Amino acid sequence: MSAQIQMRKLASQQLHADRLIVATNRGPIEYYLSQDNELKHHRGAGGMVTALIDTGNRMEVTWVAMAMTEGDRVALNEARQHGGLLPSPLLSQKMQLRYVAIPKAVYEKYYEKISNRVLWFLQHYMHDPSAASPARWLQDAWTNGYTVANRAIAEAVNREIECEEGSVVVMLHDYHLYLAPMMIRQRHPKVVIHQFIHIPWPDVRCWHFLPSNIVRDIYRGLVGNDIIGFQTERDARNFLEGAQTLLEDADVDFEDGTVAWQG
Repeated sequence: MSAQIQMRKLASQQLHADRLIVATNRGPIEYYLSQDNELKHHRGAGGMVTALIDTGNRMEVTWVAMAMTEGDRVALNEARQHGGLLPSPLLSQKMQLRYVAIPKAVYEKYYEKISNRVLWFLQHYMHDPSAASPARWLQDAWTNGYTVANRAIAEAVNREIECEEGSVVVMLHDYHLYLAPMMIRQRHPKVVIHQFIHIPWPDVRCWHFLPSNIVRDIYRGLVGNDIIGFQTERDARNFLEGAQTLLEDADVDFEDGTVAWQG
């Protein structure tokens, strides 16, 4: 199947999907405890929340995200009495929230050490190799932080896919969730999965600053998507060049902008 035909087929599936599952690190609602220890909420910060929050006005949406605050964890504990889902407190929203909690020490390894300290800087060409060499802390944070968090998000998405019948599209976002697509794909080979990366994708040479197992995991995770969106054409080409270099037996078509790997 040519890339153009495949893209049209995927677009048709998305237009006719019954449900949308969004997965991000930060959820659209942030819960917090007032001085009286009462659970309150406000809309989450960040441009991504602003861009996606209105999807719940147009179709049925479940938003899967990490529990980042103590209030998020309290809200999640209360939601567990009702199947783990929180109805969106925003008016006119067909949106449910499923927050995922992992131990705080694991979250710190995933968010602070890998996502913010390593990936964000590397992808903005600001990485200091001497500060993030293949040391014990990096492998520990990758295995016991980033991988664990991605597996938790993927498992929550899988449960949402399986909770009711009908066609589903999964929309993942950003550098926090590079491993989740393949984890979802392995259990749901036919579901439409796409991901947008909101930061630059660097030249393949930058990825060689990281241990080979980490870079391999990133690329294998991302090719679990049907579609990956980048900010610029240069970012997309950098990704394709990286796939050609780092993914063994990958079939990369630069003209069509496609990567085929193990089916």
